[in-house]
Amino acid sequence: MNVLIIGELNENLLSNNSIELVSKARDITKNVFLCTVGTHDAPDVAIEGIECRYIKTDTNTLSTHAVADTVKSFIDQNSIETVILPATYMGRDLAAFLSVDFDCPVVANAIDIKSIEPFIVTTAINGGKELFNTEIKSNIKIVVVRPKSFEYSETKVTSIDDSNLLKLNESHLDVDIENVNIEAKSGPQLEDSSIIVSAGRGLGEANNLSIIYELAEKLDAAVGATRAIVDAGWVPYSQQVGQTGKTVKPDVYIACGISGATQHQVGMKDSKYIIAINKDEDAPIFQIADYGIVGDVHQVIPKLNSLI
Repeated sequence: MNVLIIGELNENLLSNNSIELVSKARDITKNVFLCTVGTHDAPDVAIEGIECRYIKTDTNTLSTHAVADTVKSFIDQNSIETVILPATYMGRDLAAFLSVDFDCPVVANAIDIKSIEPFIVTTAINGGKELFNTEIKSNIKIVVVRPKSFEYSETKVTSIDDSNLLKLNESHLDVDIENVNIEAKSGPQLEDSSIIVSAGRGLGEANNLSIIYELAEKLDAAVGATRAIVDAGWVPYSQQVGQTGKTVKPDVYIACGISGATQHQVGMKDSKYIIAINKDEDAPIFQIADYGIVGDVHQVIPKLNSLI
């Protein structure tokens, strides 16, 4: 089976989520192809033993239509049978175009590829409470995978050679981007951090987040958040963990003032160790926590900070 992974960049490097998809594909078959999309020149996206290609886009003329047309040609030329994409904005859009191009279904929000003969994909439904298996019978299988579904394995990644660049079909560059807003990033990022300190409504008000950032800094951790405080404007959307935010899988997840609604649990329940701090001993977060502190975050976290 020939499997194509659609990769993405994190700054100028192949993202960890892309490497996870490559690791899973290698478990399925020896015939793995990687096609990465980004805006950088000569990024680190080449992996030894894999046919790697790079599609460079211009932020001023970005068009999923153009990228999809280029990927389709690559699929046809290399007899690709399965396309695996990340559950990102670009991945979901590209999957939709390819679905139309090849007249085949897409299985989205997948968390596992259970078997290849028959080709069965596992997805999480009902807020992650149940697993559902789908058999894909189409000639081209298109699977969109939720982040952190597969194990990350250390992989040597090098810069791509100019001969492996794929040219966009300029006739489909039909979207003009008038403005690009790149959010400033600092400190450990949610996707890659081994420790995450997350805040919820229990903090009371935005000013109280200072104790969360202090704890995160002491632990060299990333800061996460629930949808409630993102919607309230306390933190940017990029820090949201949960069903409509990011899926994380750190070694340690510290939930501070988070009740633990199902929608939040979906994004963090697979963390290796979960530590919950909440004054409500009946909060749902304690049902999945490895360690729990029943107490007021405004007293517990400053005490932790002073002890650390």
